[in-house]
Amino acid sequence: MEALKIKAEVVVNKLELDPTFEAGSSHTARATLTNPTAKDFTYTAELYLDVTKAATSGAGSVSIPAGQSREVDFTIVMPLAEGDYQPYLDVWVGTELVAHYAATELVTIEVVPRIIIGPIIWA
Repeated sequence: MEALKIKAEVVVNKLELDPTFEAGSSHTARATLTNPTAKDFTYTAELYLDVTKAATSGAGSVSIPAGQSREVDFTIVMPLAEGDYQPYLDVWVGTELVAHYAATELVTIEVVPRIIIGPIIWA
């Protein structure tokens, strides 16, 4: 009897993030990942902004039992350049890309005006 092979899959149910950030600030996004298969898998996931990866969480791994879901946090330092960025979440098993998810909202990076005033010195 030949063994039945189960192909790795993952479903990104949602990606939670606030869409406006200060340039260079650090924030965490949370995604719910579901393993819809009948086998446990260890997934590698990476959240990044723009196809150029202007900012990335780096790759991390998560094990999800068959038929279960896990909330996964991704910490990312925002780019320094102002603008709108499309967030993506890629998920692999080994070298196989099993999901390429584009968030529904763009992330906006802005630089808020600030100033630091030193002591006033009379000359």
